[in-house]
Amino acid sequence: MGIRIAAFATAAVVTVGSVVIPVGAQRPEASPDLPMAAEDVVFELANSMGMLRGRSNADTRPQDSILTLEHWASGSLLVGDQRFDVPELRISFNFSYPGMREDSTLVDSTGARERRIQVVSGDFAWNETEPGMNATAAAGEVKTRLVRLWTSPFGIAKAAAMAGPLLEMERRDGQSAVLSFPLPDPVSDVAATVTVRKDASLVVPHPEAIPDLIGTYIVRVQTAGAVVSDTTYAEYGDQNWDDYRADIMLPKRIVRTEGNSTWTLTTVNTNTYNPYVVMPVPANVAQ
Repeated sequence: MGIRIAAFATAAVVTVGSVVIPVGAQRPEASPDLPMAAEDVVFELANSMGMLRGRSNADTRPQDSILTLEHWASGSLLVGDQRFDVPELRISFNFSYPGMREDSTLVDSTGARERRIQVVSGDFAWNETEPGMNATAAAGEVKTRLVRLWTSPFGIAKAAAMAGPLLEMERRDGQSAVLSFPLPDPVSDVAATVTVRKDASLVVPHPEAIPDLIGTYIVRVQTAGAVVSDTTYAEYGDQNWDDYRADIMLPKRIVRTEGNSTWTLTTVNTNTYNPYVVMPVPANVAQ
């Protein structure tokens, strides 16, 4: 199990490019309250989710170890009055060169099945029939899909750190606060409002984990501007397979609303060990 850092410095450092370095199972002494500065809350948020690995001393701080992520889920999709079962959903994230592939299977009320593969990479978006095959451009979806990436739990921690002086915070009480900041280019015309809370009840620990681990976690993300969305997260825990635990916390319950569409999802598995995730832009899409 990786260490959770007990002391927090005054400026957030989230560096893409480091690797996961497990450093033992030492238990921290956690403060019951959120830090006063927004940058420190972002650092604590990333630390609580297990994104930061390495040793902390006077000269260096733990760095963001998350480059890629695989996330499997199931649930339902409501589009207007039409409901679809979602028996399979696989979301592949690449945060180093922002990109995401959502591969979902939808089943309507008649039992008809449809597979949808939606991809975004940098300034390009497209759809596929199989991963990496038969791409058709979806230029109008670039911002919507990038917002999904940046409003994922890891994406929020990274985007908030990247916001620098544009990051603002409103404290609600000692255990909860709201962070506000623009998302990274090319979706800087989208503003994120993120509700975070420090509460042991947000975590559903694995039986082998520390049962009363208190951390700071995202409970709601709202976006306004070019893309409007509302996402809630609940029941954080190590969602990797039982024999693949990483002490990295992600939500089990997710509800995401965009326009007239609402996804209600339950996490099935994750791979947080920086799996191989690529989504090169097809030549026909780039043209």
